[in-house]
Amino acid sequence: MLPEARRRAILNHLSQVGSDTIIDMAERFHVSTMTIRRDLKTLQDASHITMSHGGAVYNGDTFQQYETHHIERATIRAAEKRAIGQYIAANFVDEDDVLFLDSGTTVRALIPYLKNIANLTVASNSIRTIDALYRYLPESAIFSTGGLLSSTAQTFVGPVAERFFEDFFARKAFISGVGFTIQAGLADSQMLDTAVKKSMTRSADATVVVIDSSKIGYSAMVQVLGTREIQSLVTDEGIADSDRQTLLDMGIDLHVAPVAPDG
Repeated sequence: MLPEARRRAILNHLSQVGSDTIIDMAERFHVSTMTIRRDLKTLQDASHITMSHGGAVYNGDTFQQYETHHIERATIRAAEKRAIGQYIAANFVDEDDVLFLDSGTTVRALIPYLKNIANLTVASNSIRTIDALYRYLPESAIFSTGGLLSSTAQTFVGPVAERFFEDFFARKAFISGVGFTIQAGLADSQMLDTAVKKSMTRSADATVVVIDSSKIGYSAMVQVLGTREIQSLVTDEGIADSDRQTLLDMGIDLHVAPVAPDG
């Protein structure tokens, strides 16, 4: 079983039983305890579980079917998302920074790598992002927008959420989407979420588009940013050479995060 498929299976198992031991899960999935620990660390970094001495606990209500799509999104291409998050923390975030983070799983992969950066102020419209921020950055100033709660995405949307970002300012906004093409730019499938992302970009000194390479070449219904509006774009080394060269030729500040082998 491939690592991504195994992590989805582990998370599905924990969502049903609530908790389990590392030894039992290693036997269940026919891998070593070291491999299970690595898988659990990945799931913990995405705020789905909490590792305990000798086991793991699911961070949510059991048998919640609405979590399935989100779980799949967070565990697919986990190594690439971790690499992007680590790269951004090392190259884009400074002490005393003020950051806007959207609801994307690739953006949220940044959060575990922020814990050693002092004095951060972070705002988001995503309940899941806020939860991860609280887990990893409990001493930081964390702001939530409020607004109309989208129950499926667990994000605050609508005029209240948009106005929050009109009234606050950040040094950097990190945003993602469900697809990116050279022709159409960054795109998303949710119109209300997209409106909030646009408010973030208008109120930030710099906007960084964060997207794993599997989404490059795919578009969606609503444009977030046109390609020529993008200041910086961070992806992983799976980006095609032709796309890489085109973006560089357009003058976009392109960053490619190296991906460590996934075990």
